[in-house]
Amino acid sequence: MSLKKVLPQVYQSLLSQSLMSLSIKETKATCGNCLRARDHRFEYTYKADLKCCTFLPFIPNWAVGGILKENLAGESVIRRKILENQFSLPIGIFADFKYQYQFLSKARTDFGNREDLLCHYFDRDQNQCSIWNYRGVVCTTYYCRSDYGKNGLLFWEQLKDYLSYVEMALAEDCLVMKDFSPRDLSDQLDFLNRREFNQKEKKQTQLSAAEMKKYWNGYHDPVEFYISCHDLVEKMNRKYFKEIIGEQGLNLEKKVVGFATCLSK
Repeated sequence: MSLKKVLPQVYQSLLSQSLMSLSIKETKATCGNCLRARDHRFEYTYKADLKCCTFLPFIPNWAVGGILKENLAGESVIRRKILENQFSLPIGIFADFKYQYQFLSKARTDFGNREDLLCHYFDRDQNQCSIWNYRGVVCTTYYCRSDYGKNGLLFWEQLKDYLSYVEMALAEDCLVMKDFSPRDLSDQLDFLNRREFNQKEKKQTQLSAAEMKKYWNGYHDPVEFYISCHDLVEKMNRKYFKEIIGEQGLNLEKKVVGFATCLSK
């Protein structure tokens, strides 16, 4: 299976062909038949109806737009988050502070087992992700076991680093093209990967209308905004993309490709 079938369609014209054509076949750990829910050789197992989906990913603006445009099953969840001001900001939709605090406070064996940490985008009826085509980077690259052993797990870790860089670079470029300042970007990124929370934030799942107005910089229709971000990324070409990610991003890309070639040896 090539990475082309694993990653969102919007990446097809942006990432290098040497990366997209990589053939990485993982048969042991699959989302449809959770290995860790049935293999007791692991230190602890996951619940079959939760799996490793007890994590709520950041969804960048352009991916939110893709979910809305393509009418994915999780579109209703996205629209509710937008309507209820559930940390839906111009750069993307974050896990709310209450969730972030609970996730950081969990015990190690809670992962895969605590129902209150189940991803908001998980479809309980189908027992699968409802935004699969635009699932977060962590979700795309997480494997509890690899057909390639430790090197395989290292490959997915390196791909995660690269895609995290790409994901945010694209989201930030969308904001730059829509006249958001570097300070605007910095203020929004403060919502990502928080480590300290006051008493109010430990229970906070929504932002106030005043806070939302402050961050949205005059834009009044978040749905239209997110879709336009997806349109911007969809129209990008490889040359422009290389300018966005710069030397650091290109080096990360080369590192992923180079490491992948070692897997087949």
